[in-house]
Amino acid sequence: MVKKTIKQYCNFILAIFLVITFTYCSQSDDKLTLATFSNGSVNFDEYLDHYLLSTQYKPDNFPTLDNLKEIVQNKALEKMSYTEAVELNIDQDSLYQKVLRNNERRLLYQRYIQEQFTNKIITDSLIKKFYNEFTPQFKIKYIMRPFLRTSSNSFIESQQQTINKAYAELLKGKSFESVVEKYSQDIASNKKGGDIGWVIRESLGDEQLRLVMDTLSAQKFSKPFKGYGGFYIIYKGEKRDVKVPPFESVKNNIWKTLYRSRKAYIEDEVTIRFEELAPKYNFTELSENISKIISKSASQKNISDSTPLEFDKLNQEDKQIKIASYNGGFILVDDLFADSKKAPTNKSEFYIRLGSISQQHIFAKHAKEINIQNIPDLKNQIDLMKTSLLSSILYKKFVKDPTEEQLVSLKGNENFNIVKKRTEIEKKLREEFEAKLNSKFNFQFVSSNFDEALKIAKEKKEEQNRLKQKVS
Repeated sequence: MVKKTIKQYCNFILAIFLVITFTYCSQSDDKLTLATFSNGSVNFDEYLDHYLLSTQYKPDNFPTLDNLKEIVQNKALEKMSYTEAVELNIDQDSLYQKVLRNNERRLLYQRYIQEQFTNKIITDSLIKKFYNEFTPQFKIKYIMRPFLRTSSNSFIESQQQTINKAYAELLKGKSFESVVEKYSQDIASNKKGGDIGWVIRESLGDEQLRLVMDTLSAQKFSKPFKGYGGFYIIYKGEKRDVKVPPFESVKNNIWKTLYRSRKAYIEDEVTIRFEELAPKYNFTELSENISKIISKSASQKNISDSTPLEFDKLNQEDKQIKIASYNGGFILVDDLFADSKKAPTNKSEFYIRLGSISQQHIFAKHAKEINIQNIPDLKNQIDLMKTSLLSSILYKKFVKDPTEEQLVSLKGNENFNIVKKRTEIEKKLREEFEAKLNSKFNFQFVSSNFDEALKIAKEKKEEQNRLKQKVS
């Protein structure tokens, strides 16, 4: 129970941190110091990043002195908590070390994917090209029979035969919508007559789709053709011209559209890279151990890939079994269930999740070899994660856990409101804990810099509001 609670705290802290890091990075060069304490400080940029993120959907929430002091105090408390935790050797705790490694691995993996794949496919020039072709737009519909990179030749041939049948019915005069309903396997559009919306060339990820769209006349459908992930027939409908918005107001949305449309290409490149690196690091799936886990979770002897498995049958000893290994590391059964939202429920999902976790481990290892961890903003990100993680564990030790202990001793009282009492006790213990840290580390606000900080923060808030108005 304690391990689960700490993991939840750590994942929560990491999630908040990732949002803060990737959503806003202040462009200010002002390094005003807003608070000091023993061997540390809180500067203006830290305050500004937090303030802008927390008020991004509150245009009328302008900076105030009280809000500034609250944010700065909390930032300082987090840093002082980190120092206190190190002094108490909490950073040497085996559970902390494990969670730290897992979180650091995730950060390295995410940056590796970004640097090695995403940024090389979704380039600045591609984003600009998309913008330059923002108008005109065409209404596009299609019939699709998909296949995978790993599909058998016989399956691909059967999909091709089916798309040819669909084309034959179109030539006989059947409506495009009725043929879509009968033959298309694209679940996003087959209930809408194949409609994928108003499209510009670069919003289509498949190069073959773009080429066919370019050559097809309006109000006509194409012959069947083979694309990146399936066989298609597309229909090019009416044309419309739209007003082109300012580039900065749509840049992020363009990136998202390109990412969605190019995601299959990115995933294929990721798969190819993993296949190249796996032998280098002697990556091995431990099939015998995997079979034991699958067998123990099955309620019958003969199971298919989609047969539901009862993984809750696994005990803690089972979850510590190694199911893959590589130079200097290994993957445990427990790793596949660390994120409850992604936990497998059958054999197929088990292997998919194992593949995803394996990529994390191998790419994070390669990321260290090519010094991705030393990219300045990522290094700062990892340091902040360590601070947040240790401070959350310290808070649990001196506030959360003592609160629960006091509640246990009070539960026999009549008319006991546990929610209200928990809030009262935790508030009192938190205030005592924070006061102790402020005193020990000699925390002080640098009030002489507050006026300048509030002035700049107001300007940045007004700039944020203007940008949001342009987007909307």
